[in-house]
Amino acid sequence: MIEYGLSSKARAAHIATLLGGITEEERNSIFSELNEQARNVDNTINKEGVITRYTKLNLGLNTTDEWLLITNTGKSPIILGLPWLKQVNSQIDWANGSIELPEHILRSLAISKVTFATTLAQNVKDNEPHTIPPEYRDFRDVFDKAQTNQLPPFRSYDHAIELKSDFVPKNCKVYPLTLKEEEALDVFLQENLEKGFIRPSTSPQASPFFFVGKKDGTLWPIQDYRLLNKATIKNTYPLPLVSDLLDQIKGYRFFTKLDLRNGYNNIRIKDRDQWKAAFKTARGLYEPMVMYFGLCNSPATFQAFMDDVFHEQKQKGGLLIYMDDLLIMG
Repeated sequence: MIEYGLSSKARAAHIATLLGGITEEERNSIFSELNEQARNVDNTINKEGVITRYTKLNLGLNTTDEWLLITNTGKSPIILGLPWLKQVNSQIDWANGSIELPEHILRSLAISKVTFATTLAQNVKDNEPHTIPPEYRDFRDVFDKAQTNQLPPFRSYDHAIELKSDFVPKNCKVYPLTLKEEEALDVFLQENLEKGFIRPSTSPQASPFFFVGKKDGTLWPIQDYRLLNKATIKNTYPLPLVSDLLDQIKGYRFFTKLDLRNGYNNIRIKDRDQWKAAFKTARGLYEPMVMYFGLCNSPATFQAFMDDVFHEQKQKGGLLIYMDDLLIMG
């Protein structure tokens, strides 16, 4: 549905419809104000009440994604206001009740209904569990799963693999896998290739790859870096002593435990060292772009990263960090 009367973005959000053509910054500003009764296009009260959810929809218009506020809009699945009309510069035939879109937009909209519906459903699904109170909405991106599927940038914390002077690259055999493990391997490779966490390799160094079973029946991928670790110069950065951590929790009554999503995968491996951590599978040879479990210096690299990032908070007290586990105390 096209609603030309929605000339103000603030008013458009205030009457609680799905609105396209706003930037993320404007969406944050509008969304933070939606604490009163939502209203429809005709200014009647919307039975859904206050808007507490939003989604991002890619309309395929060769422009930015659209931020849409979610509520019950009756028979019109999407209501687009004046800002969107200006953005696409469409031609409206008022006599026939039709709208003519530019040719390049029509071409970009020629996508399958299944793909379109899947994309919309996934975006709604990702945001739906997060009915975030107003005081926490500025931090909603922290809980966005899509953010964790992106390759982290190169930083000063990147993992280095320094090898002893007598190191000689070694090849390895492919470990045999069960049918279930082969299926898990295909999933692992597809997901990590899509995220950019691994890439095909021509490295002269290769480590075996296999799976171990977890208590819940799932499989945990393992790169067997034992030979590589023997040739690696050790990083002696210390991990916290458990006894010291236990001493620091004395006197506190309330505790919140957080587990950092993706753990070691938040750290890149230095570009010059990625070939050293290559691993061989029945599907080919791959090298990691990010840090995985199994490298002997991974714990030291990650602890140093966390200690530096949260240095000020740790100095104030009330926060303990052991690698990717955080304990907030009060």
